[in-house]
Amino acid sequence: MQTKSNRQFGVILILIVAVAGCREPVPEPSVLGEQMRREMQLAAPTVGGPSHEFTAAAEPARLAEVAVEALQEAGVRLVQEGSTDAGRWLPGRSLADRSVLVQILPIYPGRSTVKVTVEGADTLTRELLNRLATNIGKRTR
Repeated sequence: MQTKSNRQFGVILILIVAVAGCREPVPEPSVLGEQMRREMQLAAPTVGGPSHEFTAAAEPARLAEVAVEALQEAGVRLVQEGSTDAGRWLPGRSLADRSVLVQILPIYPGRSTVKVTVEGADTLTRELLNRLATNIGKRTR
């Protein structure tokens, strides 16, 4: 009887130690890690493939809203949104698993260049590119 309770106590003790020891503490963010994270946010993403570029008479913030609406309407899921002093970018993935990138580069106040790039080199890519470019262009007029 005593050996059975000792075994149960031992098993419970091992389980407690295993569960408590399996949790790793959350590491504190280091200065170097924070600096690298900030620099990675400043790096503009790139997508290889055909692109369509046009100018629009609108502020970059308004163009970004229009681009997000056009991307969602075309079935493109936004991956992230980023910006620097040089402009804004909206990378995403289409339903056909193609990378899509919309870059908004201000020329001067009230005027910006919009560049839409879609990864790939087939008919589907061209259709998606034309649809996105026309939708964004129509909504900014």
